[in-house]
Amino acid sequence: MRTSRIAVTAAAVVAGLSLSACGGDDSPVNAGSASSSSSSTPAEGQTESAPVEQPEGESSGSGSPEEEAPDQGSAGGTGTKPERCHTDDLTITASDATIGGDETKTVAVTLLNKSDRECSIKGFAGVNLLSSEGAIPAARRDQKDDGTVLKSGEPTYFGIFYKANESGGSGVRIKGLVVTPPDEKKSVTLKWPGEPSLPVTDSPDPSVEIGPMGSVGQGQG
Repeated sequence: MRTSRIAVTAAAVVAGLSLSACGGDDSPVNAGSASSSSSSTPAEGQTESAPVEQPEGESSGSGSPEEEAPDQGSAGGTGTKPERCHTDDLTITASDATIGGDETKTVAVTLLNKSDRECSIKGFAGVNLLSSEGAIPAARRDQKDDGTVLKSGEPTYFGIFYKANESGGSGVRIKGLVVTPPDEKKSVTLKWPGEPSLPVTDSPDPSVEIGPMGSVGQGQG
């Protein structure tokens, strides 16, 4: 009987070991899962804490270039000044602009930007009246000019002011008008649209005056 009991006990131990071995197949999986789960939890904790600090660092680092870019662009936009209007950029014409029977006569000179770009114009044009007595240079009136930017197709004007010949004599016959835009050397010669002659005078006062760009008409000074 003792031998039978030992055999039964040994069989039970063997059976238990078999069951333990079967359960061992699942045990590593569960252990691995647990290990994976437990190891992923700290990783998630790190990734959650890292973005809290990194975005702040990134926003200060990446934000600076974004803030600098508009400043550079705006500086480039406002700092870029249009090139001045050259003679070849302009269509220049002259017309009589005298109002009523005023003693001082006026010729308006139009300078139209015919180019496909903006250009700036400032100051006084060079003006000479071609006469039977030679060229008569125009004197500049005491007026200021802040400058004008002409868009493509946009005009500006200035006035030529003079006294007409009312002496009854031939006076100084005017044959033409020469206009040179400000800061330019190339001139244009136009037909004179005003009175045909100026009075002959020994007065030290100039017989012909001009205003700056953007001024035209009588009484402007």
